[in-house]
Amino acid sequence: MEMNYAKFGSGDKTMLIIPGLSLKPVTGDVKLIAKAYELFSNDFNVYLFDAREDISEGYSIEDMANDTLEKIDELGLSDIYLYGVSMGGMVCQYIVYKRPELVKKLVLCSTVSKVEENEAIKSWKNCIDNQDVNKLVDSFMYYIYSKEFYDKYVAMFIKMNEDLSLEALNKVGIRIDAVSNFDLSDEDKNNKVPTLVIGSKMDKVFDTKSIKQLADDMNGTYYLYDEYSHAVYDECEDIKDRIYKFFMD
Repeated sequence: MEMNYAKFGSGDKTMLIIPGLSLKPVTGDVKLIAKAYELFSNDFNVYLFDAREDISEGYSIEDMANDTLEKIDELGLSDIYLYGVSMGGMVCQYIVYKRPELVKKLVLCSTVSKVEENEAIKSWKNCIDNQDVNKLVDSFMYYIYSKEFYDKYVAMFIKMNEDLSLEALNKVGIRIDAVSNFDLSDEDKNNKVPTLVIGSKMDKVFDTKSIKQLADDMNGTYYLYDEYSHAVYDECEDIKDRIYKFFMD
């Protein structure tokens, strides 16, 4: 199984980050990742798992969770402070459902317990069907980020992803199909792991009602930001402080 990960920090606790859907691997620059999460470095050994590379049609969120659990067991991780965003939050729900004894606390951001196909997913699937990388990046940026972020960075992101191969594009499509078929709304109701759900009222991918429902499904609490968008986890400076406080309380 080809699943890369980044590791940093020197604490006595274990934190695991499961990222959301991305067009390219996210573990390329460990120093940059460590800088973004330096708040956690003194108290945690932080792991960031990338998506599995060798996937094929029909690969599901449950498959992603099983692969992640295999890597967790391989590394001998336990008492995990688990943080998942968007698609990664769906993977985290399966992890807690299957192996709750591994998880100390859980934070889910910009994710839901059941996905209803929406305009964002339809747009991304259409771009992939047409093999239009530039339109996919533009649509991805539009639905994921705030208008201010989109306006400032969309041209740069399109440039950065010009070399995206058809193979990589097809893998993104497989993961989008996995997201669109995700439904763990019933099983989540038995969750005993302390859980915080974070979202944004301006999310253009998942609505506020669904994010609140996730908190109910997970028997957890929630916090909604008034601004930003789906990628509140990238844009909001305050969010890491909020996660850190929840983990340390």
